[in-house]
Parts: sequence; structure tokens; C-alpha cells
Amino acid sequence: MRKYFLLLMCTVCFAVNAQDKKQLTDSVKKDTVTDEKLLKEVNINTRKKMIERKIDRTVVNVSAFATAAGTDAMELLGRLPGLRATDDGNINLMGKGATIYVDGKPTNWSGTDLVAYLKSLPTDLLDKIELMPNPPAKYDAAGSGGVINIITKKNKQPGYNASVSANAGTGVYRKVNGSLNMNYRVGKLNLFANAGAGSPKDFENASALRRFLNADGSAASILEQESEIAYTRNTGNVKLGADYYLNKKATVGVIWNTNRNSLLERGDNRNLMRGGVYQLDSVIYSANDANSKFRNNLVNVNMVHLFDSLGTEWSIDLDYGKYQTQIDQIFGNRTFSPQDVLLNSQRIRGTLPRKIGIYSAKTDLSLPLKYGLKLNTGLKMSKVSTDNKADYFTGDRAFEQPDYNRSNTFLYNESIAAAYLEGYTEFKRFGVKAGLRAERTASEGHQLGNALAADSSFNRTYLNVFPTLFVSFKPDSANRNQFFFNYGRRIGRPGYDKLNPFLSLVQRYNQVAGNPFLRPDFTNTFELTHVFKEQLNTIVYYSELSNVSSEVISPVGDVYVRRPANTGNVRITGAMVTYNRDIFKWWNADFSVNPERVHMDVLLAGKRVDTVYFAHSFNWFNRFTLSKDCSAEVVMNWGGRSFSGQNTSSGTAALRAGIKQQMFKGNASLGLSGSDLFYSVRTRGRVLNVTGSDGSYRNRKDSRSVMLSFSYRISRNAKDNKRLRDRNGARDEQNRVINP
Repeated sequence: MRKYFLLLMCTVCFAVNAQDKKQLTDSVKKDTVTDEKLLKEVNINTRKKMIERKIDRTVVNVSAFATAAGTDAMELLGRLPGLRATDDGNINLMGKGATIYVDGKPTNWSGTDLVAYLKSLPTDLLDKIELMPNPPAKYDAAGSGGVINIITKKNKQPGYNASVSANAGTGVYRKVNGSLNMNYRVGKLNLFANAGAGSPKDFENASALRRFLNADGSAASILEQESEIAYTRNTGNVKLGADYYLNKKATVGVIWNTNRNSLLERGDNRNLMRGGVYQLDSVIYSANDANSKFRNNLVNVNMVHLFDSLGTEWSIDLDYGKYQTQIDQIFGNRTFSPQDVLLNSQRIRGTLPRKIGIYSAKTDLSLPLKYGLKLNTGLKMSKVSTDNKADYFTGDRAFEQPDYNRSNTFLYNESIAAAYLEGYTEFKRFGVKAGLRAERTASEGHQLGNALAADSSFNRTYLNVFPTLFVSFKPDSANRNQFFFNYGRRIGRPGYDKLNPFLSLVQRYNQVAGNPFLRPDFTNTFELTHVFKEQLNTIVYYSELSNVSSEVISPVGDVYVRRPANTGNVRITGAMVTYNRDIFKWWNADFSVNPERVHMDVLLAGKRVDTVYFAHSFNWFNRFTLSKDCSAEVVMNWGGRSFSGQNTSSGTAALRAGIKQQMFKGNASLGLSGSDLFYSVRTRGRVLNVTGSDGSYRNRKDSRSVMLSFSYRISRNAKDNKRLRDRNGARDEQNRVINP
């Protein structure tokens, strides 16, 4: 890490002393969010910024990143300020789990399914990413860490418009993807489409040491593991839509999204089982192959009617989603003595089909009233049904027998009815927006059982209310100083896979299981924001999470079984400081730092863990305008250690750089970028607070790569056009579906 400290200190010192005090004052553009003056946009430069700060959100302009081309949405999220993303689907915004939206709709995925979906979205299809730690009452209350809204590109101009991009590169393995974005607007009809495809390959190299302990803390046995896993993905996304303008005030539209992905996983593991004094007892070679296929479809029908010029608006959204997953697994284990004599062999085959259906309907009404008061209200109904099946077999191919200890069928249904009301007004230098959202959830689960396991079921119904409050204060007319306060309460419902009770194999010594009795967690968040000259943003926040859900490791023999459980409470106190500055006319820098103090009071497998730890992250974006048509970028990300009660991991730092050249009068661009230039993204950590066991691990992936990208756009009869709406009322339910 020393080279990062030296690089940081040298460049900051140079930047402080090199600022041109005679530079032209940036033009400041103020825009309202959702047509209300409370939430002002802070856009401090006429050219498009990489990152724009708004009072209720941070907006990341994906196209402004020279290093984004050729990557995917999951990788990009892991680079953004205040965000921490892991490959098991945990995406935290300012220390808390966030809900992922795409074009204003929840994805309904979580865990490894969410990771698979985000990895299938090439960044060339993305326009912006909105980070909202505390969204207003109009949004679904799900997600303790707020909302991350990924906005895809949409052509809006009349006539025919199209853009195409292609990206190719390599790390240890190939990285290839491409995209197409187009629309055709004639008269009152607008047709639009985008598509993306890719075939990247990745790997994970991991090693671990696991100790099983006697009552006095000495080692009873030791397990050493070395593994190499290769991943081959084939991804495809298509979005087709049409908007028809009935008149100047009414629009109807339809959107169809389809997603076709496959993931081939091949892993080889070498496991050394040793005695307490480190003598070799046996060697176990494990091989696991998994072929996963995902077929997802979502249809949306929408209508918007604007009644008058004051902003009275009524909208309706109807959504239907169908998600299908098929996972085929084969596990092979061979055990040898220290003298290399085969002691036994085992073969397990698993077939895991899953179907999820989502229905959603919502309506929203915006109503301006007298005396500057504006009301927003709406209703939403959603229903989700899941059918999860696991069939496992043991024995050689010709003599397979059903494995009833792992086989089962789990059915789950959930319905949510929601209503909200929020109002906004301002007086003198104050603005106030208050809202209240109510959600009633009814769920039922049924585990069908088999020849060895009895069936079981559960029913659960609960009603919750979620208040929100936003207050703004501007002490001076020049807006040199602005103050904002907001409060919100949110809920974290378990992902559908987290409720599935039966075991799923990961490899010989690792298994996962769900918990049908898992309850939602709740978060109360308070934020105070100060904006100075619309350049320096300082946010101080406090969050209290109750009934927190965490994965708990429980040893069963020599196997680690991970199962989610409601473990206790967490309190987070933190700050987010961001500063944007033109060091020279040709050099714009954006700094952000996010320190946090986390107090964790949880119960893990019967052991009370009451501890405080500190986390932090630092992001430094630099954009250089080399000429009218050429720009470069250097980005540094630095994240501190993390702790989850049973797992602590070291921090990582990465440096990225890229250059982009505009060609053909701005209609084409050619870019070259490199990620993790020092190959420093390596994870190291320890396993602790596990009953009768502890351990350590490290792993690395194909994080260092070089990408060459090319894009070209065609436009015929392009003119400015009215906005096209992006509709989806089923976003929250989609966020909790999982695709590996």
C-alpha cells in the first residue's frame, strides 16, 4: 500500500499549490428533482461531470468515464464512492444493504442471482447511476441502505438514431462484449431498442486454512485448501419498447425486457486434512462443475396523463415478470491416504430448477395545490410466487440413487399492498417535504418434504409504516451555504433464496442453506448535509439497524454450513465528504472520503459479539482534457477492512487509467483503458467467532485487464424531443430474486 500513499501525497501537494486562481468561474446550473425546489441539482461545470452531487442523491454519468468501457454494471458499482460490492451479492451504500433498481424499477434479484444479472449488463448500455441513501416515500421502502438506480440509455430524438459499441481486451483471460442502442421516431410514435451481448472469462484463485478446536482452544485438526475456479459467461440482454403520444398531454407505452445468460463454472480443489500436531492424515481432491442458465422476461404497460401546465399528473404501470433458472451440478471427491492410496470416492449430481412469477400494478398522482403546496400520492399492489426444486443423486452414473438428505421442493408466495402520501412546501428560506408510506406484507411458504423429511409450512402477515422527512435551509441568497436534513425508515425483506430451507452444495467443505423463519430488518437513518459553494459537500449520518440479518457459519463435522439468521442490532455513525475542483482548466478532480464507526451487538451461534470497528473508503477521480476531442482519466479507489461478525477482511486499493479520442466529428470514439494496474486487488481475511473453529483465507481474481473500445453513432433528422418515460412498477420485488 506504500506506493498509494506516496502517490496520493505527492499529487495532493501539487494540486493544492498549482490551482489557477484566475480560472473562469464555473457556471452553476440548478435544477429541481421531481419538479420540487427542495432537492436542488448541483451541476458545477458546463461540461458533463463524471460525478454530480444532488441533495438527495449522487449521479454518476457512466459515459463520462474513460475506464468504464468494456466492463459490466457489477464491476462499475464496486468502484463508486460510498459503495461496497462483493461477489456474493452484498451491495452496501454508506454501510447498509441497498436495493438495486434498473430504469426506476426494482430488479427483484439478490445474492448470486443479482451478481449474475449485473455482470450481464455491459456499461455501454448504461447512461447514469443514481445513489440515493434515503429516498422519499414515493419509492418502495425495501432496502436498508436506500436505492441504487441504474438508468440505461434511451434514444429520444425524432428520426432514426443508432449507436453501436464493441469492446475487446484481456487480463489472464479474454474480455469481450458489445451493445446496440437505437430508436425511430415518426409523428406520434417512438420505437426504441437496445441490446447487449458478451462472453467474458474469469478465474478465482483461493487458499484457506481452517482449524477445528478442542475445548481448551488447541487444534484438534487442520484443513488446508487450495482451489482454482474458472468462470465462462455468455450474456445477452434485449430491451424493446414503444411510446405513442395520444396528444400533447397523454402518452401510452409498452416495454419488453429479456435476459438470456449462462454461466459455466469449473473448479478444482486440493484439500489436506491434518492432525492437531500438523501431521498429514489424508488428501482430498474435489472437482465441481456447474452449468447455470437464466431465462428472464419482463413486460411493462404504462400510461401518463398531464392535466394542466401546473404539473397535475396521473400515471399507471402494469408489470409482469417471469424468471427461470436451471442449474446442473456435478461434484466429485476422491480421498487418498498419506501414502497416496485411494481410500474412497464420491460422486454427487444435482439438478436445481426454479421459477418465479411477479405481478405488479401501481398508480401515482401529483397534485399542485394553493399556497405553493404540492401533494404526491399513490397505490401499489404486487404478488410474487416462487417454485424451487432440488434433486440430488449419489453414486456412479449407472447406479445413481436419490439423496433425500439434500432433495426437496420449496414453494413461496408473497403479496404486498402499499400506499403513500407526501407533501412539499416552502416558506422564506426553508423547504419542507414530509411523507408517509404504509406497506402490508402477507407471505406463506411450504416445504413439500420427501421420503425422509416431513413437509412443513409457515404463514406471516405484517403491516409497517415508513415516515420520511426532508428539510432545507439557505441562510444566504447567493447559496454559498446550504443545509439539509433528512430522516427515513426502511425495511430489509429477505431475498427469496434466503427463505429456502434446504441445503445447497458449494463444494466439498462448504454448503449454504436458507431460513424460512427469517424476519425483515428495519433501519432508521438521520442525515445532515452542508453544501459550500456547491463544490464541497459534507454529510454526517447516523443509522440504527434492528433485527439485522446475517449469514452465520455453523460447523457440521468438517463442513462449514452458512445459514442466514436475525442476529441483533448495528449502529453506524459516519461521514461522506466530497470535493470537486478544477485544478487547471484541463484538469478536474473529484475527491470523496467515507469514514464510519460501526457498533455491532449480535448473537452468532449462541455467542454474543459486542464490538466497535472503523471502516473507510477513499475515491479520487481525475479527468484531463488533453484537446477538444481527447480526454484521459486516472482513478484511484481505496477501501478499508470490513467485519461481519464472523468474517474480517483486509482493505484493497486499485488504480485505473484510460484515454478516449473522439473521431468523425464526434460521431465515433476510440478508447484504451486499464484496470487494477498494479494487480493489487487481493482479498485476505480471517474467520472468527465460529463455534469450535477458526480460519484464514486469501483470494485473487482476474482483476487486471486492458480493454480497447470503439463506438459509433448514426443520426438522421435528429432534433430535441420531449422526455420518454422509463417505466417499471415491479422493481422492489425483482431485487430479491437471485441468479447465479
